[in-house]
Amino acid sequence: MQLDLFDRKIIAALQEDARMPVAQVAERTALSATPVSRRIKRLEDDGVIVGYAPVLDPRKLGFELEAYVLINLNAHIDENITRFEQAIRDNPYVIACHAVTGDMDYIVHIIARDVEHLSQITLKTLVRIPGVRDVKSSIVLEAIKEQRALPLE
Repeated sequence: MQLDLFDRKIIAALQEDARMPVAQVAERTALSATPVSRRIKRLEDDGVIVGYAPVLDPRKLGFELEAYVLINLNAHIDENITRFEQAIRDNPYVIACHAVTGDMDYIVHIIARDVEHLSQITLKTLVRIPGVRDVKSSIVLEAIKEQRALPLE
């Protein structure tokens, strides 16, 4: 989908604050509120904007630890993949999971209350998913950059 300058300005404003009133978005884009509303609706309908959600602070909710867990399956058969991916979807402490290239099959982003909780998630849940062969964990010490906004080139 081609985005013009006005679409990009609208998206930039909404990435800054998705709760920004249409009138304020209109001011930033030098359009009136009606065309901005129509453009936002089109961007939603076309799937460019897929939703709106609050950004939560995990620490304020009791999750003091983040980790990335690299996982290999013992065989790349449909049954193993389906079972693994469903277990990941069902785990509330997994906040992201990606199939990746390289030495490992998946990279899993986990939040946990503390090291003991991470150990439970890893050793009592992830390692026990049938078909999992290798698990390697890295605990996040500090977030250098966390950004949800996408570049609008």
